[in-house]
Parts: sequence; C-alpha cells; structure tokens
Amino acid sequence: MKRIIILTMLLFPFILACSQGKYHINGILNNDYNGKYVKLFQFQGDTLITSIDSAKVQKGKFSFKGKANVDEFAIVTIGKYPYVKSVEVVLEEGDIRVYMDTAFVASGTYLNDLHNSLTSEINRLYKLYYDFVEKKDTIERNKAHDNYQKFIYNVTIENRLNLVGRRFIADNKSAIWPLENLVKLHEKLETLQRNNSLVTQADIKEFQEYWDKNAELEKEQAGTVNSQYFDFVLQDTLGIQRPISEYVGKSRLLFIDFWASWCSPCRADIPHIKEVYEKYKDRGLSVLAISLDNKRTAWKSALKKLKMPWGQLIEVNGTDSDLAKAYQINGVPYGILLDSKGTIIAVGLRAQSLEDVLLKEGLK
Repeated sequence: MKRIIILTMLLFPFILACSQGKYHINGILNNDYNGKYVKLFQFQGDTLITSIDSAKVQKGKFSFKGKANVDEFAIVTIGKYPYVKSVEVVLEEGDIRVYMDTAFVASGTYLNDLHNSLTSEINRLYKLYYDFVEKKDTIERNKAHDNYQKFIYNVTIENRLNLVGRRFIADNKSAIWPLENLVKLHEKLETLQRNNSLVTQADIKEFQEYWDKNAELEKEQAGTVNSQYFDFVLQDTLGIQRPISEYVGKSRLLFIDFWASWCSPCRADIPHIKEVYEKYKDRGLSVLAISLDNKRTAWKSALKKLKMPWGQLIEVNGTDSDLAKAYQINGVPYGILLDSKGTIIAVGLRAQSLEDVLLKEGLK
C-alpha cells in the first residue's frame, strides 16, 4: 500500500501537467443540424486561418478538446455561405460553452467572458452617445462621448497584454477622437511598453490624414450647395431604368437618401426619416432613396424588412460609381435636399438635421 502511495505521489506532477493547459468546448446547436459537422478554425494573423478540428452534431450538441492557445482568436462555424453560423472563441484553458442556437456567444472562461462584457459595454456606451446626438442634447451628448472615450482608454491600458485587449483596441481605436485623445493613449502606452504596437505613430498619422481628407471632402460637398442636381439613370425595384429627374419637381422639397443595406447607421436612421416624412409629407416633402449596394438581392431583402414608403433606386457600382463621385459621396448614410427646381439647398443630412432644414425652409 505504501509503495502505491509513493508511486502515485511521484506520478502526480506528471498527471497534473497533462491535465493543465487544455480547453474543452461544449456547444449547443439547433437539432436541425444533427448529423452535420461543426468546424473549429484559428486565426493566424489578419487573414490566414488554420483548421484545427471538426465535430459531429448529435442531439443538438457538439464538443471539442485541445491544447489551450490564447495567442489568436478561433472561430466555431457550421454551414456554407450565405447560411453560415459562427462564434468567435478564445481557446483558453477550462470549460467553454459555445451557444449557436438563439444566442451566438462563447463563455465560461475569463477571456471569453471579458470579450463578451467589453463588447456589450462599448455597444451600450455608443448607443447612449448616438441617442443624445439624435435628440440634440449637447450637454448629455458630451458627457456620453467622454464616457465612451474613457472606457476605450481604460480598457486598453488594463488589458493591453491579453488577446481580448489587443482585439478591443484594434476594433475601437478608429473611434477615438479628437486627435488629442489618441495621442494621449499612445503616450501612456509608450510609458508602459516602449515601441508599443497597439496605438502607434502610424495610427496617429493615419488618423490625421483621415480627418484632413474628411474636412476637404466636406468642403467639396458644401460646394455643391446652390448648384443644380446631377441626373443619373438608375434601376428601380422592377429593374426599370428611371432617371432621378423623374422624381424632381413633384413636390416643394425632395430629400434624397443615399444608403446601403450593409450600412448599419443607414438602417438605424430610416425609422427616423419615416417619422420626418410622415410629419412633413403633406407640407411639401417627398423622399427618394438611392442604394449604393453592389448586390440587388441584398438590397431587395433589406427593402422587405425596412418597408420605406417612397421611391427606390439602386446604383450597383456603389461608392465607386460616377454618381457617388458627382455628389462627392465618400460614405453612407448621406442625404441631400433639393428644391422644386432641382437646386441643392443642403447636403450631409440625416433625419434630425433634415428636420432642422425643413423648419428653416418654412415647412411648419
């Protein structure tokens, strides 16, 4: 008996070493996927992905086991494009739960839970900020903006050494503004780790160039005010060729909303445009939506969901089109307002700014 105990004690460090450093994924899927295979990939850098494993779905469940690797995110996926379900996961030591039924999330270990909480909070803070922008509440908007910026700053400093923190700042550093905030974060990171790769001098230069270019674009856009609109022949929902001129002059004012189905801010603004339209349609406002989608199927699918009660046209060459160049459109959403003669009287409009202009134009 003593010899057995001694042997066990000698083997214990080996047993412990073998049991450490392993991840165990337990996944949940809809029973419709029973008999099909879930695949596990891991990213290597920005583009290359490496296949790690596959597992058969049985009774709506699947599982993976392997050696922990917290250098890069992995992805659990099933199905073929465009009917793909996927969840990002950190292959961290421990038991990981992956939900792919009603929710799409990985949880159960520190880094996976951290990834979820940071994503949820940054989305909440941005929505809060955007809501105050829409309400034109300057004081609360500025407070919300400060909280949004402080959150990005603090999360980056606190999590700069782990995978989730590195991903977080990669996804959110473009939202840091004005430039002074990005410089401040860069300097702090430099004091903690010389030649840091999270926020670099190259990032600062790129940020400055972007805002310089954006300022120049806004100047060019503003230069189209008081000039005549540009007429283009586009397709409607039935595939019929229609010129923009067909919609001009039918009402006192025409709002042209340039948008795309893939643009989340565009889709978020449409319900507010509907409110403005319902309020002013009997006072002389009409609306025309011009999509910059490259795919008609995505466009038509979005139209079914959004149910916009006004004319719809599409420019399938998107932001690279002659139309986009003529109107100086570098991104969407982007709205312009025409008078009954086709003169551009305002540019760069969203739902709230549209109503402000309508009031100035006397549509009370």
